Amino acid sequence: MKLANILLAIAIITAPAGWYLANMLFFTTSKFASAEEIETVREQLTALTIDFNNLQQQVSLLDERGTAAQTTTYTEEPEASDGLSDLFAQVVLIADRRNVNEGLTNSSSSYLMGIFGPPREDLSQDCQPMTNPILKDLVVTRDVGPIRVTMLEPAIISLQQVFRNVQVFEPELYDRISTAGSLCVRLIRSSETSVSTHAYGLSVDLNIDGQLDVLGDDRTQLGLTILAEFFNKEGWYWGAGFGREDSMHFQVSREKIETWRRLGQIPQGI
Repeated sequence: MKLANILLAIAIITAPAGWYLANMLFFTTSKFASAEEIETVREQLTALTIDFNNLQQQVSLLDERGTAAQTTTYTEEPEASDGLSDLFAQVVLIADRRNVNEGLTNSSSSYLMGIFGPPREDLSQDCQPMTNPILKDLVVTRDVGPIRVTMLEPAIISLQQVFRNVQVFEPELYDRISTAGSLCVRLIRSSETSVSTHAYGLSVDLNIDGQLDVLGDDRTQLGLTILAEFFNKEGWYWGAGFGREDSMHFQVSREKIETWRRLGQIPQGI
């Protein structure tokens, strides 16, 4: 700011010269100024006015630069975000979680067994290959949106639609979606009889930034609550509504499976 003060001082010093010239022109009683002298004084006044205005502009410019430099140099805290992108992985309580799947029905183990039969005969808690001949022919592995999954083909087609919608309406969230698995032919954890929907290639586990959800704590990542709306609209059931909350789990609802059967997307022999 020292230079700015100097420039301003110069402007103040040179300004009286204009008044002096004006005095010679209009207030001198000893003689009348000639036309040539009047024109000369007028040119000098114009030049002084221009110089003064230029100096004012330079002072303003220096002030702006000084302010910008101070902001850049002395800012200690990071710039605040104006969106939800920094909160997607934050863990929050699930509001009214038992009603988050309104209008959709859980495709339970008994329902899937009645529709498809067992995915394989000797099931355990470990992931094993699919042996059910009709189901096996429907299983495909494909890149879907931001993740790679192995599922029944109708489920993958539906999942593609979910992610297309997310990409359009929540692009920042889309880029941070990760998966913790899809097809896994096994029993439900801690059960000796119930078959997991993962065993049928009809479910996928998702998370934000690779951070796994804690099972059964009635909490989830904010990003998953947003994703749940897209899945519900496409006919997927969110695991947050289970008796034991499993909010990173998304599975095809009973209504969606029945639609596939009516449309012939699932072979009639099943």
